[in-house]
Amino acid sequence: MNFFRKLFTSKKENEKSEQGNIPKSKPTGNPQTEQKNNSKVGLGNIATNEYFDKRYQEDKIDKSILEGVLKMIESYFVANKTKPIIKEPINHPKNLDQTIDDGFGFVMYCKAMEMDENYAVGLLAMAFNDFMIKNHGFKLYKDTEPEYPLRDMTLKYDNEGAKLSLYPIEYTAKVINYEANFNDLYERIKSNLETIPTGDEVFNKLMGNLKNTTEK
Repeated sequence: MNFFRKLFTSKKENEKSEQGNIPKSKPTGNPQTEQKNNSKVGLGNIATNEYFDKRYQEDKIDKSILEGVLKMIESYFVANKTKPIIKEPINHPKNLDQTIDDGFGFVMYCKAMEMDENYAVGLLAMAFNDFMIKNHGFKLYKDTEPEYPLRDMTLKYDNEGAKLSLYPIEYTAKVINYEANFNDLYERIKSNLETIPTGDEVFNKLMGNLKNTTEK
């Protein structure tokens, strides 16, 4: 089932969900090399195409749900009698940060409409996903073997085999707890996209390092 379809089920179904409330604590254990403590955006381990296709299933954002999400973000600014920093698109990372920092907060806004914190996280994550997909060519995937909770959804950018990965649900949970913000992540992503190597470049560098090691 699509992650967002699962998220936006009825309230009773949501309360029975195995996922429960979004935890406020950081993931335990050693962080994955793809994104160390969420402070960096980087490339992960080398994997075969067969392994990638087995583990990751491409997902799509339902257009009707997305339309509702974007309208809800617009209505947040109206309710708070303020204007978004970026007029268009409404889901620019700076605007998403505003829903946390300006006014009574997006979580409280959702609760006023009988939506819990899970919904607030899901709405903002979906808005951020849509922005990255439409503006920078990322793709959304379902991870069937997530290493940590909240990482079953991942955004990936493919540069001829070399992939840059993000974890929107995990990161959004940090944003609403004032441990991070969307625009900082976005600026790091743009910086990485300017310098990301291709898959062949990563492989050749790895082989060169391996050769140098064996010759010593």
